[in-house]
Amino acid sequence: MSKKRWAQRIARRSMACAVGLLAASAGWLPAAAQESEGGLAGTIAGWFESSGDAEQGANENATPSHVFQAVQDLIAETEILREELGVFDYPPEAELQQERAPVHVYAKTLELVSKVRGIQSRLGVPEAEVGQIPFKNITPADVLANVQLLLAELRKVKSQMVIEREIQPAALVGGKTPSLVYQSLANASFLLDGLRGRPLTPDDVYLNCARVLDELELIAAKLRVPIELELPPIDEAKKPKDAALQALRAAYKVVGLQTRLGMEASGVPNLTLVRVTPSEVYDASNMLLADIARIKLHLDVNVPRNERSEVRGKAMDDAFAMLLLIIRNLDNLIAAASES
Repeated sequence: MSKKRWAQRIARRSMACAVGLLAASAGWLPAAAQESEGGLAGTIAGWFESSGDAEQGANENATPSHVFQAVQDLIAETEILREELGVFDYPPEAELQQERAPVHVYAKTLELVSKVRGIQSRLGVPEAEVGQIPFKNITPADVLANVQLLLAELRKVKSQMVIEREIQPAALVGGKTPSLVYQSLANASFLLDGLRGRPLTPDDVYLNCARVLDELELIAAKLRVPIELELPPIDEAKKPKDAALQALRAAYKVVGLQTRLGMEASGVPNLTLVRVTPSEVYDASNMLLADIARIKLHLDVNVPRNERSEVRGKAMDDAFAMLLLIIRNLDNLIAAASES
């Protein structure tokens, strides 16, 4: 049992003792309950244990529809915060998504946790931990747990700002897919930008691309391939669309590496390249992280990357160069996988 689960069990048993004593003194419990094995506290604790286990079981049986429902609650909480804090910008709407798997949706939730962390920092609220994609086959239950974490963190902000308005919980609607959940999370991400005070920047894109390179370094060590770390020079200023094109190239390279390793290949992100901002490039780099996480799982590289500090003063040229370096290393890994 994990430390967290153990702490939850102790807390439930402590509460059970208090409730049990009150119940007994008020005559709410039958004698059989008081005489059962484990005594009164054990009986009441069992009720709390059953409740906690039922909640855990509900998450384990989660579907994309349950995750979509939770995301609607997240959007509702975000809209309350925006209204109460006087944020009235007009965020863009997310594009339609295709071929998203739970691991991609999980990666998107990490983007949102990072944004909520920025909001908390701005408002003086204890900050959430962003974390990484777990070393496992990601399921809707994992995604739901992260969305529930996001909800809890946003409600901390509401509490700190003494906002008492509550949402009307969303209804459960069946038939949702990971792609629909992803699109809904993207809309939530744009809404959070107003609370955070800014959209994503080249600094954010560069940092996320650096994380991709760190993950490739772990894979290269497993395959005994030298990793290249020197950024190539860039001759002219690059725009977000230029970087997005390189991110798309990198996505195809990741698919090629997965194929060489005998894996079921991921779908390539559907980048339209019509309206490209740093947010779209960041999103594409997040998909690289998700698909590389699948490769790590396949190769049994159960090693988390070291977390990098935030960066300042980066231009899109720097993110472009980082993506070129990622592509170069992916080519080297593909070559090594083809020879083995």
